[in-house]
Amino acid sequence: MIDSHQEFFDGLDFFDEQHCTRLDDELKWAREQCPVVHTNFGGGMHVVTRYADLRTVAVHPEVFSSAQPGIMEVPVALPPLDLDPPLHGEFRGFLNNRLSRAALARYQPILEQLADELIDGFVQDGEVEFISRFAIPFTAGTLAKVVLDDDNEERLRRGVEAVTAVSSQGTPESFAAVAELATELMAARESDRRDDFLQSVVEATVAGGRPLTQEERLGLVTVLLLGGLDTTRGTLAYIGRFLAEQPDLETRLREPNWANRTLDELLRLTSTVSVMGRVVVQDNDLLGIPLVKGDRVAVHWRSGNRDAAKFDNPDQLDLDRFPNPHMAFGVGIHRCVGQHMARLQLEIGVNRLLARLTNFRIAPGTSIRSAVGVSIGAPEKLHLQFDRVS
Repeated sequence: MIDSHQEFFDGLDFFDEQHCTRLDDELKWAREQCPVVHTNFGGGMHVVTRYADLRTVAVHPEVFSSAQPGIMEVPVALPPLDLDPPLHGEFRGFLNNRLSRAALARYQPILEQLADELIDGFVQDGEVEFISRFAIPFTAGTLAKVVLDDDNEERLRRGVEAVTAVSSQGTPESFAAVAELATELMAARESDRRDDFLQSVVEATVAGGRPLTQEERLGLVTVLLLGGLDTTRGTLAYIGRFLAEQPDLETRLREPNWANRTLDELLRLTSTVSVMGRVVVQDNDLLGIPLVKGDRVAVHWRSGNRDAAKFDNPDQLDLDRFPNPHMAFGVGIHRCVGQHMARLQLEIGVNRLLARLTNFRIAPGTSIRSAVGVSIGAPEKLHLQFDRVS
């Protein structure tokens, strides 16, 4: 008799709605019974589900290469996501400086103004489709102002559509559409030199002083588009839903310095970058099973964030959870380079919303459809009602 759980993983499709609905429960079974579970998805791979094993993969890049960072084949370069040491460290060197909390602090007034302008557009209505009217334009606007210095609204709209397709489909065509936008942005910069982030990509050097290749430049901008237009949007969507369904959350988010602790729990539970890929480059049994060179591995960060061996009551939003060593931004050398920008956006977005709105609830007669793929579970549409802060 075939075990129904293993049968599920045998036929797993990370981009299928019905499979995604079951996935959290099936990953719980895997953590308990088969922590490195095989799936036939994408030609075959091992899904790593436990927190400790995920950390093992992350701290051994010499064994588990990031050359293919997606769970499906990625047809474009994605530095530094697809780089291993030592070149990875050189890319992160100049990116870390420009995306540090200190470097981003000067944008806080700009992002606060952006959030307020978006809220101005619906505050009188008493309800809003939260994703299309706040989460998407706020994250896209942040990327435009902080990273791209681009005010082309049509191009940003195409960017949102293309990045959403990557997250929900993962096809080569969807990646190609994002890369095409990166090509446009870099071409525009060649004729319009500026003192900004994109110009620093043009002028960056690695490997003893060589300029980035054109493929590397385009790939790096593609990574920025993927990260800046999808992941924070998903977390904001989750927070909007939590505010409507868990009234105690609003009280907690109104406390001074709420982001110092509560934000980590929101990030842990939502885990909007749920899974990424690695390739085995040395035969090993570090995960308790024999792996050989060429095997593919899916590192399931969301599963690690729900591992009962690491977190008490892991499926619950625990606003007092501390410490909180979550994996929402990954672990090790590939920990998300944009984490400080994501945290800044989330903190400002929530603060501005709660400065003007209160008593959130799901609009009657509406249903919530959750995303599939990498951003599994995040609401795609979210009709909220609210009251104005008096």
